[in-house]
Amino acid sequence: MAKKQKKTSQQVDVKSSGEKISDLDLQHAEFIQWVNDADELTTDARALSEKSRDYYDSKQWTAEEKNALRERKQAATVINRIKPKMDGLMGLEKSNRTTVRAFPRTPKHEADATAATEAIRYVLQAQSWNKKRSAAWENLLMEGTGGVEVIAKPAKDGEVTITLNNIPWDRMIFDPRSMRKDFSDARYLGQVVWMDYDEAIALYPNAKDILETMQEGSETYEDKPKWMDDSRKRCKIVELYYKKAGEVYYACFTRGGFCEEPKKSPYKTDTGETEWPYEFGSLFIDRDNNRYGACVQLLDIQDEINKRRSKALHLMSVRQVAVQRGAVEDVNKLRSELSKPDGVVELDQPVGESFEILKTGDMAQAQFNLLAEAKGEIDSVSYSAAMSGKENRNMSGVALRSREMAGQTENAPMFEVLRDMDYRVYRKIWNRIRQYWTGEKWVRVTDDQNNLKWVGLNRKMTVGQQMLAQAEQQGAPREMLQQMQMRATQDPAMQAMVTENNIAELDVDLILTDAPDTVSQQVEDFQTIGEMVKSGFPMPPMAVIEASPLSNKERILKMMKETPQIPPQAQQQMEQMKQEAQDMRQQLQKTMQENQQLKADMVVEMNKIRAESQTKSQELNQKAQLAEAEMMLDKQIEIDKALMQIQSMISKHESKMQMMVDSMVMKQEAKRQAEETAEAEAEETAEKETVDQMQNATLAAMQQQHEQFMQGIGQIMQTLNAKKQITLIKQNGQTVGAEVVPMAGNETVQ
Repeated sequence: MAKKQKKTSQQVDVKSSGEKISDLDLQHAEFIQWVNDADELTTDARALSEKSRDYYDSKQWTAEEKNALRERKQAATVINRIKPKMDGLMGLEKSNRTTVRAFPRTPKHEADATAATEAIRYVLQAQSWNKKRSAAWENLLMEGTGGVEVIAKPAKDGEVTITLNNIPWDRMIFDPRSMRKDFSDARYLGQVVWMDYDEAIALYPNAKDILETMQEGSETYEDKPKWMDDSRKRCKIVELYYKKAGEVYYACFTRGGFCEEPKKSPYKTDTGETEWPYEFGSLFIDRDNNRYGACVQLLDIQDEINKRRSKALHLMSVRQVAVQRGAVEDVNKLRSELSKPDGVVELDQPVGESFEILKTGDMAQAQFNLLAEAKGEIDSVSYSAAMSGKENRNMSGVALRSREMAGQTENAPMFEVLRDMDYRVYRKIWNRIRQYWTGEKWVRVTDDQNNLKWVGLNRKMTVGQQMLAQAEQQGAPREMLQQMQMRATQDPAMQAMVTENNIAELDVDLILTDAPDTVSQQVEDFQTIGEMVKSGFPMPPMAVIEASPLSNKERILKMMKETPQIPPQAQQQMEQMKQEAQDMRQQLQKTMQENQQLKADMVVEMNKIRAESQTKSQELNQKAQLAEAEMMLDKQIEIDKALMQIQSMISKHESKMQMMVDSMVMKQEAKRQAEETAEAEAEETAEKETVDQMQNATLAAMQQQHEQFMQGIGQIMQTLNAKKQITLIKQNGQTVGAEVVPMAGNETVQ
């Protein structure tokens, strides 16, 4: 705006002064009235908020009360029971912090959801959201109202930075007629910004005359305390967003006029509608529309504790006496001596007749009894011993947890307000990202601090590069990748440009993910899981580690993930085939042992024949018997060779099966590596189906080969049954050979 308000073509007559003012001047006057309404119509609520803050800071006696106590020589004791309770609630906020996660609205947007999640978390981390959230929560607890601003600021490198600012409660301007905790029904929201005069002139060079004509303002919004602070030349400027004709507008002004003329808000929702950058919230609203925090219900109890403690101490440190007139020379000196631990009182008359100390112990005891009741009352509400886990009694962990859960139920409405504000802030961050992050940007994945990964947003690439990246994620063979690379460089259609993770086109839903409530809850959950595992309930090892309270469980999980995991179906079939092979090996070993025994018996028989062959008369007969025995031995040797052949076949079969298992493990490892890359997220579902089909095909081939092998081995074993006999073949009374003949009743090996 120029130095003085420019007159527009539309003029309005003002009968009181006879002057004509512009619509812009009327609008400025309306805005000033809005600010005054936000001040004047919330006076009682703001006074209560300031009192709550003072009580938290141990400022719990007024000046008048202190003067009255000082005259009575009574101590203004402060036993602050509010501050520990508020600190406990602030601690609960830190231990129950939330994060955001985006979910796809359609199956094809699963990869987009990951990109959206990491983009929002990047902003939260860069802007130290946890600290600003805690500051807003403190205002909600103490003053009853807190707010956050989500804006976009241009950076030096030409990019736009999404900025989060906590707005202190005494800088917030809101429609006093708004009746909802989230201010969704407010006509306007804004904030008071104090800045030095020279900074204001640099920021608004056309408003110099306006900034030089300031007037006083309210006490709440003071710097403190005026529209302009003459001692340092600080200016009070109001930034206001308001609704008009279905749109949200922005105005920046001070008492003297506009620093910037009203215009439409630059910020838009995901549907393209204008919106303000603020997210305000209140813990409680009474029926008079006054907003207040968690301290209010404790103020009266805190006053009673302080006053009864002070009164009890005063009664214990002073004495009341009844003195007959003229019994002492100086009453003031008597009073002074009675207040001393070693005071001495001189009397002209005997004690009891003219001087008596009145008993006030019952009054002090009554004050202490009421003090104890007040302490018990304040300890039973808000953040109590049950929520903190502090109990003087010996209680089991389950009992403590039950009491803690009961205390959290009482405070659930307050934390629900905080959760709602979280969601609204996350939604505004996402709106700013969609609107202002138009160029290529890389954000770091925050899930695993030990494994650095990045997600590219608005990443420009060719169709060929996109297809090649997807093929690599799916673990395609090297030959196929080479062919696709050649096609990507030669086919003109593959040179078309596409945008990966286009922020403006991402379609996701946002939800909140809670952190664990307490360490004790995690320990109890882990103990429950341990009992389930002991009872035989099937629980994956990684799930057990995930539920454990181990400090290095992330590292353990990472090591387990790096180790290839065989699917349960494949593992079961492999174990079955190994068992069948082991049974066959045992049967073969038994057959070989029995065959060795037969050979030993034959050798003994041959030695016996050789001994008997010394008799010449039986020499020819013995030679014939010896020849027959040698034939039988040769046949037994042939059986040994066949058995050795079977053993070799089994070894080769086991090696082949192991190679197939190794191949499947390598494919499983390829799948895991693909999941760790950012490109794998785009085709996660298709890749999973492809890998599952490959695993099923591999398992089917392994099963078929195993069945064929076992069938062949069974046929061979039928002919080489250890329970065999060798029969000599004779022609014309002469032994010409030997053969293996199965014995009757023998069972064949299957």
